[in-house]
Amino acid sequence: MNRIKRLLAFTLALTLLLPLAPGARAAEGTAPAWVASERYLTFPNDPVYKEERWAQVLEERQAAEQGALLPYEGRDWAQGSVGECYETALIRLRCAENYGDDAFEAGGAFLAAGRAFAAAESGWYDQNRGRDEIYYRLSVEKYRAFLIYHVGYVGDWGRSLVPALDALDMTLEDFFDAPYMDRVDQADRAIVAQAVEAYQGSYDREKNRIFVCLDGEDLRMDTAPQVVGQRVMVPIRFIAEALGAHVEWEEKNGRVILSRAGSTVSMTLGKTAAMVNGEKTEMDAAPYADGNRTYVPVRYVSEFFGQKVIWNGEENRVEITEDKTDRKSAELEERILPMGALLGFLREGDPTRFGFSSRTPYTQTVPGEDGIPENQTVFPWAVCRENLEKNWDVDSRETLLATVNGILELGHDKDFRDAAKEVRYLSIREIDRRTKSLSEVDQYMWPRTKALWDKWTSRGIRAWDLCRCAALVEWGYTAGYVTYGEALELLDPAVQELEKKFESWDEVYENFLDGYYWCLREDLGDKTVWDTDLGMAYQYLKNSPDTRTLFHDELLKAEKD
Repeated sequence: MNRIKRLLAFTLALTLLLPLAPGARAAEGTAPAWVASERYLTFPNDPVYKEERWAQVLEERQAAEQGALLPYEGRDWAQGSVGECYETALIRLRCAENYGDDAFEAGGAFLAAGRAFAAAESGWYDQNRGRDEIYYRLSVEKYRAFLIYHVGYVGDWGRSLVPALDALDMTLEDFFDAPYMDRVDQADRAIVAQAVEAYQGSYDREKNRIFVCLDGEDLRMDTAPQVVGQRVMVPIRFIAEALGAHVEWEEKNGRVILSRAGSTVSMTLGKTAAMVNGEKTEMDAAPYADGNRTYVPVRYVSEFFGQKVIWNGEENRVEITEDKTDRKSAELEERILPMGALLGFLREGDPTRFGFSSRTPYTQTVPGEDGIPENQTVFPWAVCRENLEKNWDVDSRETLLATVNGILELGHDKDFRDAAKEVRYLSIREIDRRTKSLSEVDQYMWPRTKALWDKWTSRGIRAWDLCRCAALVEWGYTAGYVTYGEALELLDPAVQELEKKFESWDEVYENFLDGYYWCLREDLGDKTVWDTDLGMAYQYLKNSPDTRTLFHDELLKAEKD
């Protein structure tokens, strides 16, 4: 008898090693004799159902039914498509039965089956980008096999099993009611039951938890959102400050006033009427106080400030984003990003993201007063405001608009043109003669100005101005000084002017760097602007896999076409 089993084991091992050959497709799966048809899974268009491969599956099934034992070689993994891993798992289950009372060998075969179910589960997840009924049914079969092998193989039965039971509307009794589960003794069943019961409460709370997401990232709050009359209510400071809005509380009349990018919203506790820029708007949920928190309807607050709000019921998630579905806006943003890229990068921003940063607050570790590291919440709007005020003397919406409009109208290009009037018609010999009595800086700047005028003529150093405007407006957007729509409208003239004057991004940034170092009045000596730190930073951005896609010269040619 053992000789026959060894022969069947050899046959099974041989068939598992046969290559997959192309061929016609068989009917997509029929359950083996040891699996009830209602428990059997099929996977549409899976390679396992190709005629020659399916013939191998049937041979392997027959060998298992005739008493084949599981080969040691290859039992620690499963490979191939989802369907191939699944069929491998089923065959391993049947082989495990062939060991009879040999609990040790049978356990190893059940472990191998569990690993094959796990491979099918993982493959299905990758294929479908998520968890669905098929995923969880594979998960349940995996955990059954693991439990038969040894209860200690799974570290946390509650955390592992409860999501699958919930998704399939199964009870723990349903889980135990399956072939081969009679091998699990009462003590092991009790361990699983206790873990499931212990985890169920926290799972139910987490399942019903409401998430608020801004620009694809979760907003972390120290108190959970609440649901009132099918409206998600959130602590006002979390949502307002994430959007860069200023919050003012009038305790006397229970009113909260929010201001952002020139818009003002006021709401009163217990009242559904809100004032938006002086106009009355009715909400279907009123703000209220709970403890030391004021809760407001997240949808209304977000939409009042021009945000797009979507409710994702499958994940209990409120998703807040800028509405960028307009094609013209998307094309304009694509042209703005490379303009502000270098300055944003130099301030540790993300050049590929409009505004250089996510608007979602984040936590960073900083040294405390006693030297012990402590966590600190960082608000991107506050970082951008600090940068604007410290480096550009911009401390409000009004000063931002004035600064940007001033640069667009005149900028440093006017200073350059005024200086060029004195030198552009002079020869180098005449410049040398006139500057002998001047300062060392002027002795450098006069010939430098003439050289730049001869190089750029009517274009001056305009790229320096236009790219500065792009960076300022992007920071202003994240700071909450201008809306997304206003930012694009402000920069539209700058984009058009840049596209008319320059043919490539190398040309844009050479002009930008010439303008920067001219304003800095720095003598570069024998170096070109490409030899400077800023020049090398641009070259890095242009060649880095993360940012090089920003600099398409076709963007500059679109306006001319």
